[in-house]
Amino acid sequence: MFISRYSKVYEAKEGEVKTDASHGYFEGHKCFLPLDKISTYEIQCSRFRKFILKLISVHAGDVRAKNMFRSYAALCMERQRQCRHYPFSIHPFSRVRLWLEALFVIIMLLSNIGVAVLISRTKPDVHDYFSIAVKSLDLFYMFNIFFNFFTGYIEGNTCQRVVLDLRKIAKKYITTWLIIDVTSSLSCLDLFYESRNVLGSLKILRMLTLYMYVKNLVTVLKIKMLSRTLVESSLFILSYLTWNVYFQFMVEFMLEQSYQPEHPRNCSWLTIGKLWNQTSTTRFVYSFDRAVGMLRGNANLNLLKTDGCFENFFMVAWVIAKIIVLHCAFKYIIALFGSESARAKYFMMQQQIETYMNQRKYPSNIKKKIIKFYSLRFQSHFFVESRMMSCVSGQLREDLIMYSGRQLMRDVAFLKHIPRALLLEVGLRLQMVLFIAGDVIMKINTIGDCMFFIDKGTVAIYSESGREVCHLEDGDFFGDIALTMKHKLRTATAVAVTNCELFKLNKEDFDSTIACYPTVYEEIEKVAASRLERTHVLDEHHKAETKMLNDYENM
Repeated sequence: MFISRYSKVYEAKEGEVKTDASHGYFEGHKCFLPLDKISTYEIQCSRFRKFILKLISVHAGDVRAKNMFRSYAALCMERQRQCRHYPFSIHPFSRVRLWLEALFVIIMLLSNIGVAVLISRTKPDVHDYFSIAVKSLDLFYMFNIFFNFFTGYIEGNTCQRVVLDLRKIAKKYITTWLIIDVTSSLSCLDLFYESRNVLGSLKILRMLTLYMYVKNLVTVLKIKMLSRTLVESSLFILSYLTWNVYFQFMVEFMLEQSYQPEHPRNCSWLTIGKLWNQTSTTRFVYSFDRAVGMLRGNANLNLLKTDGCFENFFMVAWVIAKIIVLHCAFKYIIALFGSESARAKYFMMQQQIETYMNQRKYPSNIKKKIIKFYSLRFQSHFFVESRMMSCVSGQLREDLIMYSGRQLMRDVAFLKHIPRALLLEVGLRLQMVLFIAGDVIMKINTIGDCMFFIDKGTVAIYSESGREVCHLEDGDFFGDIALTMKHKLRTATAVAVTNCELFKLNKEDFDSTIACYPTVYEEIEKVAASRLERTHVLDEHHKAETKMLNDYENM
């Protein structure tokens, strides 16, 4: 894979134009390669098609996509898969989907607030501009149902993958969310016939969708735990207050069978508060105050019992309020401070690291790299891998090792043909190493004591003259020239373009495993010789270009 990519760079030398861009993913990396040479997964199509694909395909900047695919190569492969096989599907991690979810969150929040204000008016059944505007929001929500038939979904828990097949998407949506979405949109029928606003109560079914969309938005925006807690708690409280106001009036209207009864019940809270003939603003403020009181648990208790009446709605609303309060309180306390959870241990470890860095007075750039390293290593969950692996043995241990290197076995050419026994020996000697974006993995003209296999990430290769030669991605390997050539020196510099997860094979382990198999060793030796030759050619070409430019400037 390295040779073919290297050849492409060499063949494109004449028409190459230097650029200095991050290409949207390699933040902080000044890339001098053409855009079509950044990755091997190139997409050949028109500009308009590329623009559409940019909107509906996976967005490289989406933190959910980064956590799932964990490398630029995997993201490009996913984009290529969608372009070739599912051109009409919308990726769940795309820009369009994120914008739609943000739009529908706004629509649902405005609709909830509007329906509460509408029902509190003296004449809720009057069709004016405000009522038409509130009910028209439900028509816009119908677009959510339409787009859901084209939006892919995530399948699996541990080994996740994105399903983009339109038939599977439709089947999944019909059997899960379609009934809820259609039922909650029936309130738009109030625009065409009188239903006494009963259909408006069906909008409460959207709360699950609203919570899911808000959760996606705070994840993409990288909101911290404390702020996320505040956002989710505010959402719960706002939703509770608006629907509490709505059902306060709706229950009374259903019991009285009228918006303006001639002889209202004495037990009605509207009768006790003398609100039947009050203005819409007074009625709304009064009901909102009651809702807040129910949430706090100390609402006007004198209104509960009057002449032997008891308000059942108050008790139900009070129980729901306590459930919301307890949920918001215990959910995050357990998540953050539960001593047995892997996430809690990671949080405690992160606090210890920050305290240590503050005591050592490390500069901010060093602090950021350390935090990134631990985040990459543990993925927000702390565990001791050596302790876990020591508990297994025999065939299970071999299966775990083979599974960990499955990507390498699929992509690295010479690993596909070696015996399983040798593959297992290599797997036992591989060491996972992590590099943060910008780290120098190896330097030119230094002694080479190991080679690297890329599991996840992108690595830039630089020649002796400092020219960026190419990018290596998932499944590539480098550092082999120093292990097979007599001079044992590095012939290029390797820099991590993104956060990289690499497997390192030391020279001693290389000599005791791969070098013992002449056929495999000769194949690697041929690859190394070819790379070395091409490196010299490219480097001489770059030096000649630089000299010509200097001579031209001095003229």
